[in-house]
Amino acid sequence: MAPLKLQAMESENEALPFNEQNTITGRITDISGNPLPDVEIFNLTTGQSVLSNADGVYSIAAEESDVLQFSLVGFMDQMLQAENSALVVLAPAPKELDEVVVVGYGTQKKENLTGAVNSVVFNESTSSRPNMNLSSALVGLSSGLNVSQTSAAPGAEGFNILVRGRGTMNDASPLVVIDGIPGNLNDVNPNDVESISVLKDASSSAIYGSRAANGVILVTTKRGKGEQFKVTYSGYTGQVSAAKRIDFISDMATHMELVNESEGREKYPIALIDEWRSESANGNPLYPNTDWYDEMLKNSILTEHNLSVRGGGEKGNFAISLGYLKNEGILDRSDYTRYNFRINADAKVKDFFTFGGNVFGSWSDRGPIDVGSFFSSIRNTTPGVIPVYEDGRYGGEMFQGLPEGSNPRALVDNARGNYEKLQLGLKFYGIIDIFKNLEWENSFGLNYANNRDWIYVRPFSLWNFQTDFEYQKKPSINSLFNQSSRSYTTVVTSLLRFNETFNGTHSLSALVGFDQQYNRLDRFNAKKNDILGDDSIYILDAGTNLESANGSGTDDALRSYFGRLNYNYKGKYLFEANARYDGSSRFAEDNRWGFFPSFSAGWRILEESFASKLKNTFDEIKIRGSWGKLGNNRIGDYSYQEVYGSYLYPFGGSLQQGVAPIELANSRLKWETTTITNVGLDLSLLSRRLNLSMEYYNKTTSDILTKIPIPLVLGNFSPPWQNIAEMDNSGFEFQLGYQGNIGKDFSYNIAGNLSTVKNNVTKFNGDQSINAATITEEGSAFNSFYLLEFDKIIQDQSEIDALLAEGYTFGSYVGGTPGPGDMLYKDTNGDMVFDDQDRVVKDYSSLPKITYGFNFNVGYKGFDLNVVAQGAEGVKQYWGNDGFNTFNINEGFLQRKEILNRWTPENPSTVYPRLHTSGSALNTAYSDYWLYDTSYFRIKSLQLGYVLPEEVTSKFKVDRLRIYTNLENYFTFTKFDGYNPENAGISYPLMKQWVVGLNLTF
Repeated sequence: MAPLKLQAMESENEALPFNEQNTITGRITDISGNPLPDVEIFNLTTGQSVLSNADGVYSIAAEESDVLQFSLVGFMDQMLQAENSALVVLAPAPKELDEVVVVGYGTQKKENLTGAVNSVVFNESTSSRPNMNLSSALVGLSSGLNVSQTSAAPGAEGFNILVRGRGTMNDASPLVVIDGIPGNLNDVNPNDVESISVLKDASSSAIYGSRAANGVILVTTKRGKGEQFKVTYSGYTGQVSAAKRIDFISDMATHMELVNESEGREKYPIALIDEWRSESANGNPLYPNTDWYDEMLKNSILTEHNLSVRGGGEKGNFAISLGYLKNEGILDRSDYTRYNFRINADAKVKDFFTFGGNVFGSWSDRGPIDVGSFFSSIRNTTPGVIPVYEDGRYGGEMFQGLPEGSNPRALVDNARGNYEKLQLGLKFYGIIDIFKNLEWENSFGLNYANNRDWIYVRPFSLWNFQTDFEYQKKPSINSLFNQSSRSYTTVVTSLLRFNETFNGTHSLSALVGFDQQYNRLDRFNAKKNDILGDDSIYILDAGTNLESANGSGTDDALRSYFGRLNYNYKGKYLFEANARYDGSSRFAEDNRWGFFPSFSAGWRILEESFASKLKNTFDEIKIRGSWGKLGNNRIGDYSYQEVYGSYLYPFGGSLQQGVAPIELANSRLKWETTTITNVGLDLSLLSRRLNLSMEYYNKTTSDILTKIPIPLVLGNFSPPWQNIAEMDNSGFEFQLGYQGNIGKDFSYNIAGNLSTVKNNVTKFNGDQSINAATITEEGSAFNSFYLLEFDKIIQDQSEIDALLAEGYTFGSYVGGTPGPGDMLYKDTNGDMVFDDQDRVVKDYSSLPKITYGFNFNVGYKGFDLNVVAQGAEGVKQYWGNDGFNTFNINEGFLQRKEILNRWTPENPSTVYPRLHTSGSALNTAYSDYWLYDTSYFRIKSLQLGYVLPEEVTSKFKVDRLRIYTNLENYFTFTKFDGYNPENAGISYPLMKQWVVGLNLTF
């Protein structure tokens, strides 16, 4: 006989239908302190059960020694003695069985997936992090997804996103689809995101055909879910600073001594050096020792506020959100402001017809400083320059016979302009239920962006304050540059879906669809000089001299037919087939269309009768396999056609305007094709608390589109695109997660992922391409490092004399014959000549061989702790002779403190070479001396939160209030001593953020 269920009391004071002396009363919440209604409380001793009420309160007849079981769908069961059940906290159950995963043009139950798909659900902790954009929020959360940040410039953050390595020599970024419309990850407010699906193999991606060769990222935004009307606010404010800085020598006397040493002469008189050292020590402002990083970089304020309203019912649902972000930047005039909104709604207009849509938009504005070039040029000054004198004038160099130098403070203070972006988007769709299991969906989507930039260049003067001399103003005249661009994408989609189960054993679903996309981009820019009303009027009509006016436009189109078939037999044999037929305007008519199929299958072993004993250990064992082909058309819009540009040519004794070809065409261009084979294994144990997924993949891209140099005799043309290369990527992926609890108050969730990738160029037209420190050739990874091998720092002239006596010679590539303190390289080819022929291919590139991530959540009563960590191994980057990391001094430039450890006769270093001038080729050849191990481990996010008790928040009519603090990018462990191990180049430094915020629900 089933246990009798009694509805829980309506309030804690309501009379009970049993003896008060045998009544146990308590309250049930989730790990965040939210009350849980409709929890079944089952007395295992007596067989009686009740349900908790809307406030999570329950009351049940029980003795203190009775054992109570608490059960609710979506949460893990918990058993407690009745005497310990006054407050019960239920932890979320693993969602492996009923979890629905977003896939191309639909959803699937995770248990029925046969492809390689990772789903990232955005919870409160994820949305509360100070992520400037969605790309940053994804770091470390999915296997097979490598997100590296190359710049943290406010509003212009740079990210390199790869799915399962680099599969092409062109744009290798994945396709991003936001609520069914192609877009950009950084155009979505992370607070609006419900979940993200990463499609990694051909089976899951082939439905997107020609755009899916580099993987697909599907973004699903939040919608109303038939819930009560709910208002939510989330916001934070905090401090931003550079996560790492490069230390320069800020003592001008030392700077001058080092210049003298590098030039081997007394360029700066000793008397002047002694005078500077003495006067600066006495506080004379005319003898500065400026620390330019302290002068230019600051700690700044970051704040974000988001407000959302969601609700709905049987006839429809809606979600409205508003957002505001302000990042002041660590450099003056690099600030960024963004406003955004999103409206998602759907309505059941008729029993057979549903209508819905999304409307979103954002407006952003960032300051005029080109932070990328600024951080590359901040070194173009010396400690002997005064940033701003007490009367407001800007300082220059204070030495006779030298140019005025550079003053970064003057450059920033005189910057005028902004970069403004307006973005709007919409999608409307209608779904008609033709029959019970057949529906027809039609949609139209539009993404529109308008960019308007203006930069005003204002002349300013630098001064030698010691002589009160004003250098000539630079630039000599003012100018105004205006640029605008407009782009839009339209997408029309029609889908027909069918789902049916026959005889309770055969489940069949099918999808057929049509998709058409059009993209258009127009640009215009103009520049005028001699602007009237200096620094007051910023319009082109105020200029008197037109320097330039340019405009351009491009467009492309894609038409597609596609389908998908899923078959499921008794939940144990799974099969899926996908196909897409794409036509792209980027190819000539004969090669315009491409066909991209895929097949996958899965076997759920525990559904077999012979596997009954395995059920004692496992909750799920699924073996998966897939194969398919994908395409890539990311080249220029008109590469198969002759493209002309304007040129001046002599005619009649003067220059005339005309047109001429600028790029050789190739009408035989065809699709890049990527073939992916994937094998996977999914395991669940311990009542689905422990889940493990393992993948092996092999991804081969053929007919890669690339350019190779052409002979100059053909003219000054850009080389044509050609299908001449082939590349292979293979590797393993692991995803592991565990959820559990200790007692009634402590719950935890641990998740980790690890991915490997091995890249190999298998075909490159039998040729090689050398680009600075890298090479691309058959048999090596794409852009492998191609370098001399560093041997040692020469300590004595006798070492060189001995080599010369043996017949060794030194070519110009290595700077000629070295001396004591210089680098000696290995003669790898044994020809007794040290030159570029000794360069060897290294088994490393700038892409990591291993990436990993870790996510840890803990809940204890009202407290919660969230940790996100990630890292990379097997990666090296080249960083040398870029002005920052060099021992060849350029006069008028800052010098890194590392050169204080240089080789000298008194300090015979075996690690650092001696000093030279920037004009010397010694110690500057591409060699592995400058190749750095940039492996790293980073605690990406550390967040601690607390949910105030309901008895406190109820007094303020608040349903829930959580306060938290978050550290972002605070802890990085690496051997690399540059700005950022993810990008050895010099750019806006990676930011670390400390914020305090709250989440509020009414």
